[in-house]
Amino acid sequence: MGYDVEITRNPLFSRKPGPKITLDEWFDVIRRDPELKFFISANAADDGVDTALWTAHPDGEESGSALWCCDGRIVAKYPDEPLIRKMVMLAARLDADVIGDNGEYYELDEGGALVSGEVENLPAFEKQQNLIPLGSILYGSGSAKCAVFLSRIQESSYDSTTRLVTTATSMKLLHYAWYLGFITAINENRKKDGSSLIQVGNAAERRARDTDFLIAYSEKHPDHTFYHAVCALVHHYKINPAT
Repeated sequence: MGYDVEITRNPLFSRKPGPKITLDEWFDVIRRDPELKFFISANAADDGVDTALWTAHPDGEESGSALWCCDGRIVAKYPDEPLIRKMVMLAARLDADVIGDNGEYYELDEGGALVSGEVENLPAFEKQQNLIPLGSILYGSGSAKCAVFLSRIQESSYDSTTRLVTTATSMKLLHYAWYLGFITAINENRKKDGSSLIQVGNAAERRARDTDFLIAYSEKHPDHTFYHAVCALVHHYKINPAT
């Protein structure tokens, strides 16, 4: 027993009814996501290998971030909020829903915040305001489409010993550096006109949470630019200053 949350296409519960999630689909998600790794238990010979650990949990709690495939569903037991947010992102790749034991839905709103409840009661998104005038010239990562950002953080390359090396972490840091540089430039102007400065900070936990937000926004808006994802993140902190 306990409280389970699952990624599912079960037509009895899901708004996206379809066939069960197959092991091949699940394994493909694990292989493509650098934040997931296969977990092989001592009972693997009897139980099989269908479990993954989320290695990027902000608290570093891999043991509490297990996801396993069970009867066409991806299940987590007693997941905390960061893990549920990750499950929502994985569900988008599987065209499925994230549902709790009581039939409640979990998803991210347009601002990337985790929301739950009945679909008709989900809060509406307040349209995000741009931080610079429309028509301004953008350079670097901010000018790329969100779809490009998503593809870059899943790329792989080979080093001089032909050992497979993931570039996901470095690409995340590169795009996050663009975000920090953009905020720095905005703050320089704000010093001149007396406006409040945008506070960011450099804590690893904050960076991980911000990156999750940018990924979630990009998955929902692949045709937007990364700049728009950055604006949405700043807007999120404007209306949620304590987070």
